[in-house]
Order: sequence, then structure tokens, then C-alpha cells
Amino acid sequence: MIKPRSDLVPNTADYENLPLVTANGFREYDARWLFGKEINLLGIQALGLGLGTYLHDIGVQSKVVTGHDFRSYSLSIKQALTIGLLRAGCEVHDIGLALSPVAYFAQFALDCPAVAMVTASHNENGWTGVKMGAQRPLTFGPDEINAIKKIVLEGLGKERSGGAYVAVPDMRETYLQAVTKGHKLSRPIKVIAACGNGTAGAFAPEALRRIGAEHPLRRSIEDEKLASLVGDDDLLLDACDEEIEAL
Repeated sequence: MIKPRSDLVPNTADYENLPLVTANGFREYDARWLFGKEINLLGIQALGLGLGTYLHDIGVQSKVVTGHDFRSYSLSIKQALTIGLLRAGCEVHDIGLALSPVAYFAQFALDCPAVAMVTASHNENGWTGVKMGAQRPLTFGPDEINAIKKIVLEGLGKERSGGAYVAVPDMRETYLQAVTKGHKLSRPIKVIAACGNGTAGAFAPEALRRIGAEHPLRRSIEDEKLASLVGDDDLLLDACDEEIEAL
């Protein structure tokens, strides 16, 4: 494994050929970086290799659920992470666009001990990160994050044979069936789901519809106006008020 650097800058040959990973991205319970400035795609690969190495080191079966949020670059982040995991000899189960709870659910549904969910949660556009775990339903804490940090930053990742990729195209439906089965509202209600253009917009409206809610969402995850409001709670609430008045 090539030892990552923290001083690389975009639009240079080294940036395209070497991993960039800054130490500050390793937080107490997950990992978060400004994509491009603090970590590049090769750095994400190094993270995947480091995570896979850690799983082997602690004796956990190296079956990993991966998913990604709705940021425009998150799919490429997940693909780079997957390459790293495959290099470490992991079996990667890719559930596609997902919420973090869906990834945790998939660990049980697919019998995968580990998870690596690409998301920056509430952080604004430009951020990326990975929520990781290897003891379902728990995610990593400071000890595990620091162990992975050491492997990644010191270039201690070990490549192994046996990596495999499994696409899981139907996890959204499996999850929606599980959370809505047997649940029906006692009376019909009208709901405005304030998902902005977040990943929940791909799940919440359909879940609400299945339990009997009316008009769960008039604007979709792709809505350009709502996309421009993400990060501004007041404006997003104003947009919801407009929707309520229109009902």
C-alpha cells in the first residue's frame, strides 16, 4: 500500500497518481473530509484497503455492505471505496442509493458483519465521509477509528486475493416492505415530508403512502428548487408552508 500524503493539490500529476488523505478526517465515530481538498479518489481507495485490512486483523468475516447518499459525487466515492475493499479481499455487497439506516438494516438482511456507508449526513455539499462498523448493529467508536487511521496514514494496508462484488438492486423495496408491513394509519392524514433533495426523498414518501398517508410529497428528490434550499432550514420551512397552503 502506498503511504498517503496530506500535501497534494488538484491539477497536479502527483494528485492523479498518489493518495491524498488528511488526518483530521478521522473523527470519533466516523470519517469526514472535504472531497478534493482533503481526500481524493485514491485516498478513498486507501481507506477501503485500510478498512478491509482491519476487518481481517480483528478476525471478522470480510463481507461488507456499501451504499451511498444523494450527493452528485457519492457514487464515485463509493466505487473508489469498493476498489479498496476488493483489494483487501473483501466481499462487497452494494445496495446503491441508500439511507444509513437502510445500510444497517442490510447488514442483517444480507448477513454481512461489516458496513461502509458513504455519507456526509447533514454536512453541506462538498463534504464526504464513511460510516463504518463490524459488529452489527454498532458502528465504530474511537478505538476502531484510530486503528483504521493508523493503518491508512502509515500505509499498512495489506492486499489479499478473494475479493468479490455483489450488486443488490432491490434493497430499497426490501427495506420499505419491512418497515411498513402490518402498519396502517387509523385515519387518513395529509403529510408534507420535508426531505429537501436529501436521500430520504427516495424513501419517506413511498413509506408514508404505503401506510395510508395522503399527498406525502408534492416535490421529489430531484426538485431543483428544493435542492437550492438544502442547508437553509428557514427557507426550506417556508417552502413547506407553501405546500401546506396548496393542499
